[in-house]
Amino acid sequence: MNQALKQVVSQKQGRDIVIIGKGPSVDQIDLSLLKHCIVINTNDSELVYPGDVAVFHHGWVLDIFDEQAPQCKLYVSDRHLPEGVEHLPAEFIPYTPESADFLIHRFFSDTIHIESAIVVTALKIANQIAKLQNETKNVYLLGFDFTTKGGFTNKIPSAALHAEPEYQERIISSQEQLLQMLLAEKARLNININHVGNKPYSVYSVDAFNQVFTARHRGVTLPKHDQTSTAPSQYGVKVIAEITTNHFGDMDRLKSMIVAAKQAGADYIKLQKRDVESFYSKEKLDSPYNSPFGTTFREYRHGIELNREQFAFVDTFCKEIGIGWFASILDMPSYDFIRQFDPDMIKLPSTISEHKDYLAAVASDFTKDVVISTGYTDEAYESFILDNFTKARNIYLLQCTSAYPTPNEDTQIGVIRHYYNLAKKEPRIIPGFSSHDIGSLCSMMAVAAGAKMIEKHVKFGNVAWSHFDEVAIDLVNGDFTQFVKDVRKAERIVGSEAKVIQATEHHKYWVSPK
Repeated sequence: MNQALKQVVSQKQGRDIVIIGKGPSVDQIDLSLLKHCIVINTNDSELVYPGDVAVFHHGWVLDIFDEQAPQCKLYVSDRHLPEGVEHLPAEFIPYTPESADFLIHRFFSDTIHIESAIVVTALKIANQIAKLQNETKNVYLLGFDFTTKGGFTNKIPSAALHAEPEYQERIISSQEQLLQMLLAEKARLNININHVGNKPYSVYSVDAFNQVFTARHRGVTLPKHDQTSTAPSQYGVKVIAEITTNHFGDMDRLKSMIVAAKQAGADYIKLQKRDVESFYSKEKLDSPYNSPFGTTFREYRHGIELNREQFAFVDTFCKEIGIGWFASILDMPSYDFIRQFDPDMIKLPSTISEHKDYLAAVASDFTKDVVISTGYTDEAYESFILDNFTKARNIYLLQCTSAYPTPNEDTQIGVIRHYYNLAKKEPRIIPGFSSHDIGSLCSMMAVAAGAKMIEKHVKFGNVAWSHFDEVAIDLVNGDFTQFVKDVRKAERIVGSEAKVIQATEHHKYWVSPK
């Protein structure tokens, strides 16, 4: 390990690493949060925020030193730098089909090269820093939008942007492909690569990054969420961001989903837990399925299941940022597993409505809140639930149609009104709606029918190798935020059942007193 690099990071043990590009998304980052990090600049991004290490190849980067003195502590480059500037020389590897074939080999070698995809070199330096400090480090890519169509950061003058637009677009898009090659090597890395943006592989949105880093580095947390209370809105509709397994076993992805759900206004996130080996048939588990975890469905399912340490993280993190969580529990081993977290609420999904022995076993033991989805069932299932779950503190009965997606006319919102009427006789019953339809219209109507819990599948972009959740709405592009706003709007429109005179009311005519 080069002594100059070692010296630069010697005072920053345990710090996250940030790599700065110059896409316009970097302008939305609260840069004051970066003072707690090891910062690596690419090309001339020290004009955005000067860091600890800068890496570049192009000669035009040297032009900025005509206007200002070098601000980084160490420069890694194949160029000659001004006298007195700390410099780590490195060989430049121009892009050719053959050199690209050996990129991964070079990345995991001990020698630092300047790759034509400068972000790869920056990641290599980050990986070597992690090895030097003998710890796995989180690395955040800021301002790597991988397109020129939105322009560049406004912190760099237009004169500093080089090459023809078409050429630049091609070069930048090829860098994205090389980054994705590295992401596929996750098991070999000493770093966790977290792209910040709105790509399918992004771990954080810009807003989520700002919020998580504010909480982490400034000691700021959002108000705590009382999981035993009603939702914070005036009339008490709980909104559930149903993540299911759309985190795909990636804890950084899951963390960003939790933060995004909180930002959107959700009251809870929901996960799933199942015992893979007993839940699926051997034939299903042995069937081919290509994923980063292997080539069978068994390897895929085990890869996306959360373990005890991961659930413990979820429990702690949700408390830290102020959002509730619970899980769908699909079998008895999973129920026994989840009890160690003393959950205030669990869900028994429609998927297992025919597993009567399991349901009865849970009913005889669990005394807190139970959420029951009623998809693919009829009134007989309702009777079974009410007859058996006598120990539950509350029973959330969620009207659900097990079709993905569900046509609006098949959502049977009228059933929610039926549950609402049941609740008048049995106060433990709380009506709700598990939405498998598209959009928010049916959920808004569910609120009007009396729903006090609305559940919606969410995702964080699409992942090519994963199952595709057709009913999930995106946490990245603002769709879920709009969904929550629509539910809250419906809640305000419904108002209270107590008839009162509104402040906006007045008589249409003034009549003579009699």
